[in-house]
Order: sequence, then structure tokens, then C-alpha cells
Amino acid sequence: MIRRWPQLGLPLLTKELIEQASRRRTYFVRLLYASLLFLLAYWQFSAILTSSGSNTLAMLGTGADMYNRVVELQFLGILLFLPALACGAITSEKERDSLTMLLVTRLGPFTILLEKLLGRLVPMFSFLLLSLPLLAFAYSLGGVSTLELVSGVVMLVLVCIHVAALAVMCSSWCSSTASAFVGTYTLGLLSYPFLVIGARALLDSFGEAGGGGINPALAFANAATPMQLTTESPARIWIQVVVLGVPALIYMGLGRVFLVSRAQVARQNLVLRFFRQLDRFFYWLNDITTGGVILIRDDVELPDDSPITWRETQKKTLGTTRYLVRVLVSIETPLFMILAIVAGMAYQTRLGVAAEALYIVWALAVLLITVHATSLVSSERSHQTLDLLLASSMTSREIIRQKHRGVRRLMRVLAVPLLTIFLFESWFAMGTSGLKDGLWAVITVPVAAIRAAIQQYDYFLCAVLSVVVYLPLCSWIALWIGIKSRSQVRAMLLTLLLLFGWAFLPALIAFPQTEQLVVQLLRSPLATVIACLCSPSVIVLINEYAAAANLAESNQLLWYTGVNFAAYGLAWWGLRHWCLVKADRLLGRLAPETQSETQSETQSETSAGLPLETVS
Repeated sequence: MIRRWPQLGLPLLTKELIEQASRRRTYFVRLLYASLLFLLAYWQFSAILTSSGSNTLAMLGTGADMYNRVVELQFLGILLFLPALACGAITSEKERDSLTMLLVTRLGPFTILLEKLLGRLVPMFSFLLLSLPLLAFAYSLGGVSTLELVSGVVMLVLVCIHVAALAVMCSSWCSSTASAFVGTYTLGLLSYPFLVIGARALLDSFGEAGGGGINPALAFANAATPMQLTTESPARIWIQVVVLGVPALIYMGLGRVFLVSRAQVARQNLVLRFFRQLDRFFYWLNDITTGGVILIRDDVELPDDSPITWRETQKKTLGTTRYLVRVLVSIETPLFMILAIVAGMAYQTRLGVAAEALYIVWALAVLLITVHATSLVSSERSHQTLDLLLASSMTSREIIRQKHRGVRRLMRVLAVPLLTIFLFESWFAMGTSGLKDGLWAVITVPVAAIRAAIQQYDYFLCAVLSVVVYLPLCSWIALWIGIKSRSQVRAMLLTLLLLFGWAFLPALIAFPQTEQLVVQLLRSPLATVIACLCSPSVIVLINEYAAAANLAESNQLLWYTGVNFAAYGLAWWGLRHWCLVKADRLLGRLAPETQSETQSETQSETSAGLPLETVS
């Protein structure tokens, strides 16, 4: 009797890998990730050569810096890319209405979940393999022990499994990919303190809580790692396994339960639910303050012209005046209170808080604009209403222009908190003159802030131009991707990844050494211009750290500002002009010339066929 060994076919995993291999963006993302990784390693090695004076003996023992930077970048890549890759593991099946058919197969729920997890881990593991030559090179330089090298690799693998399991669990619970994406990051941030508490408890049990050594984990912005693991002993590797592996098993167990219990849950619009809850809060606040007086009412009358603009500004969630005012109040009120509280603190403290608030508001503004702009056309295509718009007498150019006017209103609202931060930062840099208690502060502080902005015209001009140029550029990039994408969720995720990798990732990588990099850049005008043109965040960092610290002259900073915003302004105008000129082709509509040619050809064929029909 021949013994037959069980064969692990893994059909879902095979299907996932075949689909990934057939996509061009798979190889493009790998090339981009590898290029970024090796550029960072080259930059770190150049810094080592400069500090050692190209002395071979002086370079011995300097591999720890490169090792830390490579692992930090890998950790950051996991946190950025893996949730986007894994959050659609189950929700994609729900959106295609194929999850029910998948559950009636011979594959069990846990098998489905496990193969979906492996299908998301394999691409991320390929990214980790790209760093092995760099880690080996850092190991050859010295300063990194074998145990430290192994611990860093184990940490990255465990973090991949942990984050992927969390994303798959959120995908099993949620009904859409967008909500799973948001839920993954939300639960990840909420679970962070518990990971810290668990790691500290285990370290105390081993008597190693105060150990030193290098940290091969999340350390961007000089933040503490969730585990505070140093790799001094093999016991710390087991702590990594427990702290990261046990929650991953719990996530998989919960995902198995949610996969069956929430397979038929109806889809919900989380943004709309959020705004409804915001409505209730503002109605309650209005009742207890003004007795129910309504100052802003939505326009319900049908327009005589610009019907699409009316629809975008009166019937969309982020387009109505009522919701825009509430978004402004929700952002401006806590922002103003925080800046007012830190006004009386030390110089570096208030400037640091203002800079952090600026980065947060920038990220929030880009997020809101991306969500709104990508949905302008992609939502019409998803709801199968785009053909109705194209059947109207309006041109494609006019359709795109009218739909974009709703985004313009949102940009004007988001510009208000950004300008508030710019005024406060100018005032903070000038020493907070006019700071008084009581009602006098209402009069003196705005006057002092405006006066400080005039005195620091180079900083304020650069800050204002960043809002005027970058926000419209982000909106048109999101609009273009939304037109080209088949679904709204795919367009939103692709735009966020593009903008984050282009604008925010360089700032996060350079954040621990921002001041040193700014000083080095300002010494070389050509390098500064090239860096500014590579990423929009560079000029923001230079403006925040150089102008406020008086590291550059006003004329020099203005020259950098002019070159940067001239280039990005031209890119914004070019993208807008191209979208409007190619509007017919982008929307899938025949141009008037093509329509006339088609009609003439049809008429000629009809006329040519008449005698034949008559003869027959």
C-alpha cells in the first residue's frame, strides 16, 4: 500500500500571489522601496566616511549607526505599507460579494484567514529580504554583535506578523476597506500603551529593565520603542515573541469569529456616521447656548446654472456650509486653546508645540482633501451615475471644474487653522509681545501677531505660499488618481500612499537630525534647491527651523522659496491644465470631433447601403 503524504495546496495563497505577480505596481513598489532603502544606507555610510575622515581603522565599530537606521526604516515601512496591503484581505471579498461563496467551499474559516494573512505577509517579507545585504554590511563594519543582528531581524518579522494579524482582524470586522484601514491604525495606537506595560513587566521579571544597548525597533523621531528591548541576552528575544506574538494569536482568533459572524453585515458610511454624531453634538450645544437659533441653513432651491457645483456644495457631506463651519470649529477651537496655553512658556517649548501642531494640521488637511477629491469622480463611477453626467449637455471640462469647486471651499476652510498657526509662530518667535490677561489680550495679541508676521515676512510668505500651492496641488493629484481608478477606496489609498511617501516620509526619516540637515543644506544652495524639488516637506522644515532660528538670511530663504513654489506652482498648473484638456478621454467620453467623425461615417455607410437594400 502506497502511503500518500498530505499535500498543502493553499489555493487562496496561490491565487493571491498570482494576482500580485501579474500587477505592474508590485514590481514598481519593490523597486521604489529598494531604491529608498539603499539611498538611505548610502547617505548613512557617507556620514560615517565624513566623520572618520576616510580612515579605515576609524570606521571600525561604526556599523551600529547604519544598523539602527536600516532597521528603523524597515520598521517605518512596515507601519506605512503593511496596513494598506492587509486591510483589504477580507473586505475586498465583501465588496465583491464573494465572501459567502468562499465560506461554502471546503476551506474552513481559519484556513481562509490564515491564507489571506500569508498572502499579505509574503510581499512584506520580500521587502525585509532587501535589507539583509545592508544589515550584513553594517555587521561587517563592527559595533553590532551577532545576537543583536538576529534580534533585529526577529523583531521585524514579529512586527510584520503582529500588524498583519491586526489588519486582517479589522478587515474581518469592517464592511469596507477604508474603515478597515482607519481601524487598523486606531487600534494600533490604542494598543501601544498595553504593549509598553507588558514589555516593562516582562523586563522587570528578568531584572533587565534598566539595560542599555542599541534599539533595533521603532525609533523614528527619537521615540521609545514599544518594548524597550535591547538584545543583550537571548531572553529578550523571547520577550519579543511574547509581547508581539501573543496579541497576534488573539487577533487571529477574533478574526476567525468575525469572519463568520459579520460576513453579511451591511455596508456603512463611517464619514457620514461621524458627521451625524457631530450634528447631534452641535444641535445639543446650540440648544443650551442660543435656545435653538439656526444661523446657517442649507440652500434647498434648485440652481439656474452650475448644477454640479450646487450639488457638490449643498448635498455632499464635506461641501455644505454647515458642515464646513463645524469642521472649522472642531479644528480651530482646540488649536487656539493649545497655542494660547503655551504662549507663556519657554521659547523653545512654545515653538516646538506650534511646529508639532502645524504638522498635525497639515496631515489632517491633506487627509480631508484627499478623501474629498478622490471621491469626486470615483464615487460617480461606483454608484453608476457617471454616464448620466456624461449624457448631459455640459462639456467634460465644465463637469470637472464644477465638481472641483466643492474642494476649493474645503481648502479655504482648512487654510484658516494653518494661518492661525503661522501667526502664532511669528508672534512666538518675536517674544510674545503684548501678552496680557483679560480682555486686553483680545485686542493686543492679534495686533502683535500681525506685526510679528510683517517683521518676519520671509517666514510668513513661505508659509502662506505653502498653503496656496500645496493644497491645490494635492487636490488635483487626488482628483486625477480618482478619475483613473476604478473604485473610490483604491483611489483614496493610492493617493494617501503617494502623498505620504512623497511629502511626509522624507520629513519622518530626517526628523531626528533635522537641525543638522538644515544647517548642511543651507551651506549648499544647489543641494537645497534639489532637496526642495524632491519633496514639498523640505521647504517647510527649512522654514520652520532655519527662519525661526535665524540660520539663514532673509534674501537666501526668499530665493529658496521662490524657486520651490515656482516649480510646484507650475506643476499644479500643468496638472490642472492637462486634466481639463484631456477631460473627455479621462472620463471616457468621445470628443466632439470624434463624435462628428463617427456620425459622418455612419451616415456615409447608411447612404452607401441604401441601393443594396433597395435592390435586394
